[in-house]
Amino acid sequence: MPTTPLQEMLQSEGAIFGDVSGWMIPTNFGDSVGEHRACRDGAVVVDLSHRGNVRFSGSDAVKFLHGMLSNRVEELLPGEGVYTTFLTRQGKFVTDLHLYRRTDNLMADLAPGMASVLAEAIEMYIIMDQVEVEDLAGSVSTVGLFGPQSSTCLMRAGLGPGELPEHGHTEIDGVFISRELWTGEEGYLLTVPVERSEATWKTLTGSGARPAGLTAFDTLTLEAGTPLFGVDMDSSINPMQAGLETKAIGFEKGCYIGQEVIAKIKYLGQINSGLAGIRIEGDSIPAQGARVESNGEDVGALTRAAFCPTLGKVMALGHIHRKAMAPGTGVTVRDDNLEAAGEITSLPFYLNKELEVHL
Repeated sequence: MPTTPLQEMLQSEGAIFGDVSGWMIPTNFGDSVGEHRACRDGAVVVDLSHRGNVRFSGSDAVKFLHGMLSNRVEELLPGEGVYTTFLTRQGKFVTDLHLYRRTDNLMADLAPGMASVLAEAIEMYIIMDQVEVEDLAGSVSTVGLFGPQSSTCLMRAGLGPGELPEHGHTEIDGVFISRELWTGEEGYLLTVPVERSEATWKTLTGSGARPAGLTAFDTLTLEAGTPLFGVDMDSSINPMQAGLETKAIGFEKGCYIGQEVIAKIKYLGQINSGLAGIRIEGDSIPAQGARVESNGEDVGALTRAAFCPTLGKVMALGHIHRKAMAPGTGVTVRDDNLEAAGEITSLPFYLNKELEVHL
């Protein structure tokens, strides 16, 4: 089983490890709720070594990716980025990705296990194009820095990126920094050569960031309504069903793989089901896959649920039939061990009102 390059150091700091997407990754540092709240009040650093990176280079890389992916690529300038998807011809997910245009290449950040999937799937379309695809597994590592004080931490560390738009990025002393707001707070991904990962972690904690595990990361992204690939969305659905219509699809960009299906859904039809937020009454936490009913009829299933410390409530995401997706709709959630009342709720559950998105 792959392990984080930070394993030995983080064990000495009290990290508790768990199997996450086939990796041994810190799930917490002894206090997941405290780690969650530290992100809302200050800044946390999270080991995201299990995420993947793919580099695209060559004279045709920009044009090629523009014709492959669902969002704009050709108009990106160096230093800009975009959230996008790579789809099948049937419009279903292969994967989502955050794509960053650099001076000489483009780099993609992907969910755990998806770098090799993307690299293999997209290479099939390279025929005469001058494009090279490189899975960077084993050569780079990523940590996340999230919270309203994350910019301050970077400045203290000598890594202040200046003002960046969402998905904007820069490189400082070999540290690739991109601005991503996954937790509903200010946030950045820092990707470095593996051999520099320990030094980067120590620099950030020494600049005021508290270590946090993936349990806190999960509740933070849940509160922010940020869907995670492999958890809230997968190859069985399309990006419209995942609520990504305004975030990851460029309807004016022209053709891409799966574009005809997505355009038909947008202009001629509607989704049968979609990702929705659910507030669940009581303290019990339903299992992933718990069924959701409305008026005695099965209308969907949960993708994840957790107690959300900022809200003081159990919240969930789930794929719900369109007839029950309206906010305020009463539902019942059932699994083998519980039955709980709930209500469909608008997303996001939480967003820092002072957050500057700079779109």
